[in-house]
Amino acid sequence: METKDFSPCCAGTTFANEMAMASPFPSLKHAITVARDIWSRKLNVRSWLEAISGRSCSNEYLEMANEATMQELHEWGSMYEEKFGYVFVTFVACRTSKDILTELKMRFSNMHVVELEIALKEELKYIERSIRELFSKKSVQTTDEGDVSAEYSGKIVDDTLDGADTDLEDNLDAISSGGYDISRNVEFNKVPEEDNETLYTQHR
Repeated sequence: METKDFSPCCAGTTFANEMAMASPFPSLKHAITVARDIWSRKLNVRSWLEAISGRSCSNEYLEMANEATMQELHEWGSMYEEKFGYVFVTFVACRTSKDILTELKMRFSNMHVVELEIALKEELKYIERSIRELFSKKSVQTTDEGDVSAEYSGKIVDDTLDGADTDLEDNLDAISSGGYDISRNVEFNKVPEEDNETLYTQHR
């Protein structure tokens, strides 16, 4: 498979490249396992923020909202983005717009380190859904190449960043609404110093 196959799954170019290099996958379950591992262990802060910033889940829940709720979602969404530097991300499947608004208000009060970890988990849910859709299309096109839902015997990586090489709690306390300060020995897979300017620019 090629990078372009995974580009619709995640706005982060590094993720798509890594998935393409790891292919082919013997099953959908294997692909999900690899995607979780790449997402939690092989990306740095810039790649995560690139993926989150490219997410536009708001259209999905705004379509379900009445005028009053829609206005509140816009207002709180703008405040959220101003505070954290990236768009509000939550998996909206089978949820009401009021539920999402309630969650948005609650998460707005989070510390930056806590909120980023939540956002990363929510973004991963979208990535996994897109990969399932991708494999569903591929299975229709190549039905003679086997069952994409076959079991995979490898270790499954949990849908969490707990235990990953990166330590969000220790390393992201420095993030503030004034920009991303990762000067305190942040080791998101050893982010280069030049990423500081990139993160600040993206926040702006």
